[in-house]
Amino acid sequence: MASTFARTHALRPLAVTAALLGSLLLAGCTPAPAASSSPTTGPTESGPAASGAPTPSPAETAVASEPVEIACEALITPADMYAFNPNISMVAEATPKAGSKASEIAAMGGQFCQWANNSSNTTIDVAVARLGDAALTDLKNRAVTESKQVPTYAAPPVEGYFTMVENEGEAQVFTGPYWITIRAIDFSEPGDAEQLAEAAIAHLS
Repeated sequence: MASTFARTHALRPLAVTAALLGSLLLAGCTPAPAASSSPTTGPTESGPAASGAPTPSPAETAVASEPVEIACEALITPADMYAFNPNISMVAEATPKAGSKASEIAAMGGQFCQWANNSSNTTIDVAVARLGDAALTDLKNRAVTESKQVPTYAAPPVEGYFTMVENEGEAQVFTGPYWITIRAIDFSEPGDAEQLAEAAIAHLS
């Protein structure tokens, strides 16, 4: 029969092993440090991601007209207007109608001119801008979708378009570097603006 001393020595290595395993298990169950509640620092306000306004695309960039060095009296001369209608006079200080092509040209820095019927006070708005090839191409593409092409204003490469905007007729002409618009309540079809369009084209040539 083994002595008590022998049994005690035999059990000690097992007890030590059990103690070590227990320590390792407890170490594995130790809770991980709590995640910081502070938000992660993001880009500074001066960084690109902090900007609230998107970078404008080239199509959204404002287009400016080159100087149009022609006075209203030379774009449509008194003789031109008298031949069109002798009862019409030039308006000295005029503002284009909001939302019209003439207002768009005026915002570009182009030339805006207005004449008024002496009896009815209805107006004829004429505007012209001098633009680069890219801007003209964009405007021509837009004209194709918004208006009907008119081949009678002038021979190619001049391009003419016409559309009705509410109760007014609006003509557009592209000749060389120029974009011309002519709008009046008296224009109900493309031919009504043809005489003034031809005059403006001739004086810009």
